[in-house]
Amino acid sequence: MISESIYAYIWMTSRKNQIRICFLTAAIVPLSIIPLEIQRRVVDQAIGKPDLKLLYMLGAAYLLVILIQGGLKYVLNLTKGLVLEEVTRDLRNRILVEEQKHVWAREDALPDGFDDATAASIVAAEAEDIGGFASDSLALPLLQAGTMIWVVTYLIWVQPLIAGLALIVYLPQMILVPKVQRTINLLARRRTGLVRKLNHEIIHHVHADEQDPTSHFSRSHKLIEKLFTTRMRIYRHKYFLTFLGNFLNALGPIIVLMVGGYLVIHGQTDVGTLLVFITGFQKLSDPSDQLINFYRAISNARVSYTMVRDILAGGIAPAQTVATAP
Repeated sequence: MISESIYAYIWMTSRKNQIRICFLTAAIVPLSIIPLEIQRRVVDQAIGKPDLKLLYMLGAAYLLVILIQGGLKYVLNLTKGLVLEEVTRDLRNRILVEEQKHVWAREDALPDGFDDATAASIVAAEAEDIGGFASDSLALPLLQAGTMIWVVTYLIWVQPLIAGLALIVYLPQMILVPKVQRTINLLARRRTGLVRKLNHEIIHHVHADEQDPTSHFSRSHKLIEKLFTTRMRIYRHKYFLTFLGNFLNALGPIIVLMVGGYLVIHGQTDVGTLLVFITGFQKLSDPSDQLINFYRAISNARVSYTMVRDILAGGIAPAQTVATAP
């Protein structure tokens, strides 16, 4: 029986590699703050002294950290690729089992609005999308959220005043993003239902013997108009979040320059710390965008998984009969 929850299904199918992903992520994340500290020491100690030997040592350390982090990310990406293929293969094997059992032989065994050809097409198309989400289901939130936590902690340790003021900038995003995204999710589910109805209308009209073809045209036209309106509402909400994110990502460095510049002028901090904050906030903007996109991806993946689960649930073979990766 296929799991009710997409995360339960992903864990059942790829738990060994998901554990491997967690360990790799835990090793990668702390390395994100080491380049920031090296940059600060290069400016304040190696160049400020000046100390040529220290400059070369810090440069070598920077290169070593980059190589280690890059190597770990390479292994992480390979493991994520393996998870993607594991989950995709498992779903496709389930499809094959159900096809052999003729589960889709009768249309009344399917959810409303589906026929056997539509169902097979949806499951085959969605399998790889679900596999793609499975590869990021743990890796992306752990890596991006972990990076943000380590960078923020480091910036607070270096200069709590600048860090506190600059982080206030992200509060509107933290409050508004979940609310706006929930609206986008509702609209996306509505869009999926409208697309399903439109496909069903077109497919069945081809085989139907309607005496009044204008009736079919009118129904299809209304669905197309509803789809257009729904998509435009999604765009308005989606691009508002993009605008907000871009604005706040630009506002953070401005606050750092103003407050940090004041502290440097009055001798309360140094130039190296100011440069580290500018770089640090650049390191925060990408993970925050990634997490917002992941929040969207969860909703899309759940919709896809629910469709596949509803279609397969009528006759899923036992899990042990489906080939899975070791």
